[in-house]
Amino acid sequence: MNPAFDIDAAANRISDANRAENIRIERRRLEACSVSQTLAAAMRAADPAVRAVWGFGSTFEAGRPYRLDSDIDLAVEGGDLLSLLKIVESTAFSVDLVDVSNSDDEFGRIVRRFGTRL
Repeated sequence: MNPAFDIDAAANRISDANRAENIRIERRRLEACSVSQTLAAAMRAADPAVRAVWGFGSTFEAGRPYRLDSDIDLAVEGGDLLSLLKIVESTAFSVDLVDVSNSDDEFGRIVRRFGTRL
């Protein structure tokens, strides 16, 4: 064993780095939530046929792991999906947009029940 190596100091550095990374990740998640609200409002303003927008996935579900490169998952009911895609492309976040207008399958039911209505 190398007597010059301080395992406690190394453990503290790793712990400090992990804490700082967790803070960055949580800030990014909160920013994604805010951007999602803005996107939902922009979609409703641009297309009055949009009846609802839900956020789902790791951005909105506290129990799911979020990473700095996580995307925003949005489900929309109503509206023209192609024109709405142009709106979500305006953000620095990667956004997955799905249409659940005619979806009475399990996915659509889960999004409507457990998603965050924006």
